[in-house]
Amino acid sequence: MALCLAAILTSFGRIHGKVVCFGDSITHGAQVNGHSWVWFLSREHPGTEFVNAGRNGRKTADKSELLPVLEANPGAACYLIFLGVNDLKDGTNAMVDSCVANMKWMLSAIRKSNPRAHVVILAPCDIDLATMSALNVSKKYNKHTRECLYLLERRYKQLAAQEHAGFISLLHVISPGHYADGLHPDIDGQQEIARAVWKGLHQRY
Repeated sequence: MALCLAAILTSFGRIHGKVVCFGDSITHGAQVNGHSWVWFLSREHPGTEFVNAGRNGRKTADKSELLPVLEANPGAACYLIFLGVNDLKDGTNAMVDSCVANMKWMLSAIRKSNPRAHVVILAPCDIDLATMSALNVSKKYNKHTRECLYLLERRYKQLAAQEHAGFISLLHVISPGHYADGLHPDIDGQQEIARAVWKGLHQRY
């Protein structure tokens, strides 16, 4: 059984142990020189070890990439999984179904490797169609992607309840104007994500 995050938190607002952040380019820090939400959490909360396990372009379909991360971080206290938007280029309901199935696989893999770890699903941020770069438009990040992100938020929340995992929605966290290219948050957007994740970890669990 996963360890309740409340048992990891101390009265000083710190988390005992390592927090592994497994995600895509937003986690890695694209468009912000690596200063992602993980970087901000590490800087603002030095009593907690945050591991940035992000990779540009990662999808939930790249779920097997989680295995070496598990091996490299035995006994981590918490895993935050922030994936989904890259699976939803010109999104369809079937793509959302695939994201949910892949996320369920990742939850199982973490619990098999580290039964005491707390796992939190982070529903991805919205995208900004008005400022979407020509490159991202050519990659088919579009209105269908956005529609599917809203559906994915609901489906991830349901999965978290079913699997007794944590859940934090980042869908509405980034303010208008805080996108670098319509897809990736700028430095202000990354700070908004960091604040939302930290608040969610402390208030919800």
